[in-house]
Amino acid sequence: MKHVLPSGLTLLLESDPHAQSVAAGYFVNTGARDEQPSEMGCSHFLEHLMFKGSEELDAVTLNERLDDLGGHSNAFTSEEATVYHAAALPERLDELLDTLTHLMRPALRDADLQAERGVILEEIAMYAEQPGVCVVDELRGDYYGQHPLGHRVLGTVETVSALTQEQLARNHRERYGAQHVTLVLVGAFDEQAVLEWARRELASWPAGRLTPPVPAPQPPAEGTFRHLHDPSLHRVQVALTTPGLGVRHPLREAAALLADLLGSDGGALYWALVDTGLADMADLAHLDYRDSGVFEGGFSCDPERLDAVLSAYLNVLSGAQDLISEAAVRRAARKAAVATLLRAETPQGRLFTLGMEYLAVGEVRSNAELAARFTRVTAADVREVLRLCPLHPVTGVILGP
Repeated sequence: MKHVLPSGLTLLLESDPHAQSVAAGYFVNTGARDEQPSEMGCSHFLEHLMFKGSEELDAVTLNERLDDLGGHSNAFTSEEATVYHAAALPERLDELLDTLTHLMRPALRDADLQAERGVILEEIAMYAEQPGVCVVDELRGDYYGQHPLGHRVLGTVETVSALTQEQLARNHRERYGAQHVTLVLVGAFDEQAVLEWARRELASWPAGRLTPPVPAPQPPAEGTFRHLHDPSLHRVQVALTTPGLGVRHPLREAAALLADLLGSDGGALYWALVDTGLADMADLAHLDYRDSGVFEGGFSCDPERLDAVLSAYLNVLSGAQDLISEAAVRRAARKAAVATLLRAETPQGRLFTLGMEYLAVGEVRSNAELAARFTRVTAADVREVLRLCPLHPVTGVILGP
């Protein structure tokens, strides 16, 4: 199912003759953490410009072709990946591949750049009015400092306003080279026919440029809390983070289960803070990156309850050891395994799991293997995560009136 073309571009093909659709996606190994500070937001900017057409297809024609496929098409940018995807009926596979491939070869016209700059600045302004988003952006900036994992995926008003056509074109040449790109197909299709198409149509994909990896971030030695005041707000938003494990760590799944025990809808934070009426939301998740990870979460509450809720939240973290039992871990593992398998029930769901997992760890893992990685986790594994990552020191940002 894995094929590497002479150009260096990778294909992951997972054919299912029983499927009723086919999903395809270009997974690009680049994101916000690969940007220079002065070019923050360029990966997301490029994502927008890809839909503005190639030299052969203008924006209207390209987007009409995507719509005409009948399935869902879209794209997203994260800290470490940019993904372009679409789905269609099996008989439209040729059009699906051809249209997605045109998408990956943008003209990057200056007029499109100027128009899309305005769209992105509006997007930044929209999120700036959402306290829950703002507080997380501020938190990551505090935690990561100058490390690019602290970059804002959208960029800032200053960086997006200053990005030039030359900078965007250079980033596309360097980061969209064949060695950074994986084409993933899942669903009803003929693997040999797709291979023949790829060898014909993708043979001349340029190589791009390999850049040295950015060193792993160093977590703060001590926890800090910063309080930001906004008199227009009526509630307090708090975001917190503490060191976790990287995506390649053998206890990655155990870390996810620890976060589930504490921060899911039925986790300890819910029962201690939300069910009791102290806060209207409280959560915790484990985010894993190439070389590091964090437990990140937070809560929202009335301003007068801030001290009580923050104390209760930190008490749950400090008492995490008491929540770990074989029964609790089995329950969380079963939930994670079922979610993994349910997501893979459709070609498009499996597309994201297959592509993102490959970008993260460089391995092709079956649905059964991904589910088993959760069900194999024991209480001892979760306790070992807690030993390695004791959920302190905690870095936090408080945003409120």
